[in-house]
Amino acid sequence: MKLFKSITSLFHLIQSDPITAIITLLILVFSSIILYKKWGWLQIAYNWVINYVLIFMKRDFIMLATFSKTEANFSNVKKDYQEQGCLFITHNFLKKFNTDGSINNADLQKILNKQKSKMKTAIKRSRNSNSLIYLGFPHVPLAFLDGYHFKSTDDVILYEYQGEDSECLGKGFYELKRKYNTEMKVVSNYNSQTQYSNEIALKIEQSFLIRDDEIKNVSGVSEVISLGLESPERWNITNYAQIDLYQKKFLELLLKLKENGVNKIHLFATTPVSLSFSLGRIIEHYHPQIIVYNYNNNVYDWAINLRTEEIKVIN
Repeated sequence: MKLFKSITSLFHLIQSDPITAIITLLILVFSSIILYKKWGWLQIAYNWVINYVLIFMKRDFIMLATFSKTEANFSNVKKDYQEQGCLFITHNFLKKFNTDGSINNADLQKILNKQKSKMKTAIKRSRNSNSLIYLGFPHVPLAFLDGYHFKSTDDVILYEYQGEDSECLGKGFYELKRKYNTEMKVVSNYNSQTQYSNEIALKIEQSFLIRDDEIKNVSGVSEVISLGLESPERWNITNYAQIDLYQKKFLELLLKLKENGVNKIHLFATTPVSLSFSLGRIIEHYHPQIIVYNYNNNVYDWAINLRTEEIKVIN
């Protein structure tokens, strides 16, 4: 009732004294802007209205956070984008996994279904092709799949979590540094003189080494190609130049393997979240089919075919 009376009074003021009314409106507008910038709860309320009332409104920023291995607080990151009316989409799949990290086929399928649904929402609500912000603690296959769904996006804003030996220690989730060159050396044992089988295994060793005998035993293939650092090191992805280098080397290798007659790749990776997501983004339908394996408690227990989203449970 009071709001109605205030609106009525403002309407009468516009009729009787338009100049004063305009000044009053400007004061109200600027006051609202100042309050919005100062008070986080107003920003939260504004975001809630847009998220659940104006559901078709496009957003300049979409933050996608995927958690399946563990949770982490990313409220400080949200504060950086809250003022701009960022849409926050969180995949929290922790309850689907058992305490030992295992999961059954049915629950894993539910995760993929929910993941796909929220992906569509994120894509529809993005105003631009560079609206996406990505972070979290997903399993490697889920991070690759997230990236695969967002291969049409440009300049994704990537976050990593500080680690024990990270140069960004103490920052929690931090955006990768915007560097344009890197001294990182990404190498591969691919041999252009070798005629490979139509089905091979590929290991990407960034954080840790991966044993070939384990790969062969799980995948059932005999040829293992490597890509990564000569001396893998954890917490070593800290800037966008490193991501760009890995994407370039990975894409070159996929094209070479395709030309060599390879049509299926069993992928084993020890890659951090930002790198897993970024490598998934450059995989196209004309590349060999890629099955990404999950490592849990010293065994590979399940995998996902990125193209078909078929789940492979390993006994």
